[in-house]
Amino acid sequence: MAIAKLAAFVLAAHVSVLQGNATITRAEGGRIVALRNAPVLDGDAFATLSGALGEIEIDARDYVRLDGETSIQMLSLTRLHRVVRLATGTIELSVSENGGAPQVETPLLPLVPDTPGLYRISVAGAITTVLTEHGSLRVITPNGTQYLGPGERLTIDGTSAAPHLHYAAPPPGDAFDAFNQARDDSERGDVFKAYGSWLKLKTYGVVWQPREYSGWAPYRSGRWLWRKDFGWTWIARESWGWIPYHSGTWAYDAKAGWCWVAPAVASVLAQQSSNAVFFAVIVNGRTRSIGWTPLAPGETFHSQLSEYHNAQARGGVTLLDVGAFYSGNFSRLSTPPYETLPADVHMQAPLPPPLHHNAPSARRM
Repeated sequence: MAIAKLAAFVLAAHVSVLQGNATITRAEGGRIVALRNAPVLDGDAFATLSGALGEIEIDARDYVRLDGETSIQMLSLTRLHRVVRLATGTIELSVSENGGAPQVETPLLPLVPDTPGLYRISVAGAITTVLTEHGSLRVITPNGTQYLGPGERLTIDGTSAAPHLHYAAPPPGDAFDAFNQARDDSERGDVFKAYGSWLKLKTYGVVWQPREYSGWAPYRSGRWLWRKDFGWTWIARESWGWIPYHSGTWAYDAKAGWCWVAPAVASVLAQQSSNAVFFAVIVNGRTRSIGWTPLAPGETFHSQLSEYHNAQARGGVTLLDVGAFYSGNFSRLSTPPYETLPADVHMQAPLPPPLHHNAPSARRM
């Protein structure tokens, strides 16, 4: 199974690594605590605090890594046009051969990678520095284009109308370089092999089984977060928890347990905020609990919870009090067997929360 090819179609950027504290300022308004596996959408700003290190996966093998006290904004996140604005701090841009290489807007000049490679870019006050660790890059100036080759470093000052460009020697390595090298080494491996194994089931063919604790089930370790134009999205605590919760489906096998069924390539083109369905438990005419169950292979919308295959699987139903759901307190999830659910269950998604709905701190995950 070529996971890289599947991941290439996941359109929403997301926080793939986070060491320390960071925030996301949402395009629709409101600032939230950044968590690993949180989506970063078109127009969002992402900022690391002092001492933090982060990585945002844009698409497949394209990443933006951030040093501490760094602030970026996603100006465009279409499949073939990605633009990242660096306001302050230091980033490393990792560009693959997938096409649609991310461009970087700085306060002085735009920077356009021409080839796959690694590009370290810093903004400190009125000075911008660019280092092409690997690859080649164009610096677009009012007087024409300046080309930067492998291993070259450029310092830019002055103004955007009259910039001054100076070549300089690459600086010695630092802690941010060590972080980037460790991430490069990690990405060379197969993430799915690191956290699970591929196996073949008679009913579903080749599937992926995460290496988790006994009794584990999907959509348990994490929380739901609402994003405008993206809907309710699952923020997983599992390190591997982006692709399996945003594409494909889940299947329960009596012997193997829960397994992820990768989608056909064509179906991955459609962006998913999650691959689960919601239901509401109604008591005396009011919603008492919000529940969800993972979609099984081949399932579409059903009018009854009983029609969903995974609802009757072990650990297939998760419930949370409606107040806790909207307050972001996901520490008291219950996992009742389907047959013990109240009779009045409606297939309906939770209403969107108020605009400034905040994500919880990591302590409340």
